[in-house]
Amino acid sequence: MRWLLLALAATPALACEAPGVLFFDADPRVEIVLLPEDAVPEGGISVTGTYTGTEPREGDKPLPVGFFARAGEVISGTGARVDGVLLIEDGHATITRRDRIGLDTSEGRAAMAERVGQEGLSLLQTHLLIDGGELDLRPLDGAPAFTRRLLFQTGSGLGLWQSAGPVTLYTAAASLRAACAPDMALNLDMGSYDFCVSEGENCGLLADTTRLSNLIHLEAREQPDPDGHAQNG
Repeated sequence: MRWLLLALAATPALACEAPGVLFFDADPRVEIVLLPEDAVPEGGISVTGTYTGTEPREGDKPLPVGFFARAGEVISGTGARVDGVLLIEDGHATITRRDRIGLDTSEGRAAMAERVGQEGLSLLQTHLLIDGGELDLRPLDGAPAFTRRLLFQTGSGLGLWQSAGPVTLYTAAASLRAACAPDMALNLDMGSYDFCVSEGENCGLLADTTRLSNLIHLEAREQPDPDGHAQNG
């Protein structure tokens, strides 16, 4: 697949070189994109983030599911019954659980809303699949099979992985665990919401963002080499 080769070529410092890894960087710049307000960033890779709700937000704009904040602004302060959280501080991303940062209670969400404004945080909620290196879900009879895209975190950095074809969510999580042994992993919205652009090349089913409420953008961070020059990776 040409788009996969392009994504891998743009990411020289892979800590997990398993098939399906679209992106990996030790400390990427990560940004949550709110739609339709924000433009799709250039460079790097942009993919659909968390789920889009059935009811719109103010202005008849699509509403991200769960607690959602972008660059110090709370877009939705309502928590969702999903345990995974992507938390971004100064462009540095961490995958965590909602109860570890207080999003499982109304008091905790109020405190987080205040912290978002004070510290300029971004965050979103989605399904947590791997926690502390262990699977955080069980196989279900009759579970649907789709192509899956997961955001994962290892001791070496943050990456994106995509299944080769339609699989259940449990199979996707188990396959990623076997391939990359991540500490944490989140499910990203796919199916008919599959948007993906890598270095300007379309790598998803959707060609536009009309139906979407949000994206996650990742880009390799320039780091100085031993001679003091900037380099990617």
